[in-house]
Parts: sequence; C-alpha cells; structure tokens
Amino acid sequence: MATPTLPDMQTSLDDAKFFYRKLDPIIRGPEQGQDLVLIRRYFRAYLHCWKCVPHFVREVKGLSGKKNDCDWIAWCKRWATRLNPDDYEVFECLRKTRDRDTHEGMIEVGGELAAGLFPIVMFQPGKGSGPRRELISCCDHGLFVADHMIRVHPSVA
Repeated sequence: MATPTLPDMQTSLDDAKFFYRKLDPIIRGPEQGQDLVLIRRYFRAYLHCWKCVPHFVREVKGLSGKKNDCDWIAWCKRWATRLNPDDYEVFECLRKTRDRDTHEGMIEVGGELAAGLFPIVMFQPGKGSGPRRELISCCDHGLFVADHMIRVHPSVA
C-alpha cells in the first residue's frame, strides 16, 4: 500500500465531518425524532473515518505495526503536549471507542434528558474505558483534534 498523503488524511477528516453533519440534526432534534439505531450507525461511520487520520499519521511517521506500539505511544504523548488535556482526553476516548467497537462489539448509545428539558444522546466508550459521554460534543471536539493532528504531525519528531 502506498504511503498516505495529506489529502488522504483530509479526505478522512472530511468524511468524518460528513457523518457528524448527519448526526447533529438527529441528536439535537426532539426526543421522539431520535432514531438510536441510525445514530449508532452514523457514529460508527464517523469513528471509522476519524480513526483513519491517526492511522495514516502513524503510517507516515513509520510507526505502524505492533512492534512500533511503544514508539507510537511516545509520539502521541509528544504530540499531545501541543494540546490541552481535555483535547487529548477526547482523542484517547474516540481512539479507544473505535478499537473496542472493532474488537469487542457494538457501541452502545442511549438517549436521556438533560436537566429534564432537552434530549441528548450518550455513548459508552467501551468496556471499562471510562464514563459515558455526550456523543455530539465529543464528536465535535474530535473533529478539532483530528484537524490539529493533520496540521502539526509533520513538525512533531
């Protein structure tokens, strides 16, 4: 396979944005309009596209494969110094959610009412990987983090 390019990374980010735009109106609409099966499908598609960005960066950096796991983790930590801790937490949450979805089963999403006034959709990042999170805000934040990775990865040794 050819080495991924910046346009490949940008295409994956654009695809993640496409699925985010599909999710947004369903999640922010009235509770009776929330189709959790469709939301879960769009979220899984978003995650797949989103996860391609770090995957491509890992390949470009020459850190793919199990033998390079420690070096990849070290690189991510150096890259993370350019983020605030909340951004890196979202990166790890989405990365682990995608990994667990692939290896352990389907992502769980569920609707609930926030402050008894408006519906939100929550997701479980994966078995034992942390507390439930609000789906749409995490996805929105994830787009920023992926864009940041695309922009700065060439300058992180």
